[in-house]
Amino acid sequence: MQRLFFSLKFSPAQQQQLLPYQQQALSVCPGAKAVASDNLHLTLFFLGQVDSEQRQRLINYAAQINTPAFQLQLDHLGCFAKPKIVYLAPSQIPDALLQLQQQVAQCCKAEGFNDIHDKYRPHITLARHAACDAALQQPVAPLTLQVSEFALYQSAQFDGRLQYLPLYNFMLI
Repeated sequence: MQRLFFSLKFSPAQQQQLLPYQQQALSVCPGAKAVASDNLHLTLFFLGQVDSEQRQRLINYAAQINTPAFQLQLDHLGCFAKPKIVYLAPSQIPDALLQLQQQVAQCCKAEGFNDIHDKYRPHITLARHAACDAALQQPVAPLTLQVSEFALYQSAQFDGRLQYLPLYNFMLI
């Protein structure tokens, strides 16, 4: 069994572009713990524990997804008080992102996985263990990222460090 999730796939250069926003998040919520730059991602669907047969069927489903590449403009910092995270998010969700997320969710639900959230709220977690105001909605200089692929990731501990490893990449058209 592996702990898996689907996510947008950011290049190392794109992950580096997120670091100034992470510093801004840490200045808003001092004491929060920064997410490692190579773990910065935007989740499409969290699966949890998946066996090898389910994984293969999910990969087969995901390979059939036809969604165009798109631009994602991230323009505000926010905070989820319950999981204690500070995040960067879009104020306007691109239609292509919603289409992609819905298609991924359909294939996951067909395999018996349920989304634990009642509404999709795309965001990039920048820091954890954040003691900040849940009403935080701070505009930031917009960052536009070109999104051309998504991936099935494994969440695992290696040498005492949480790492998100892309197992299979899927190109957007």
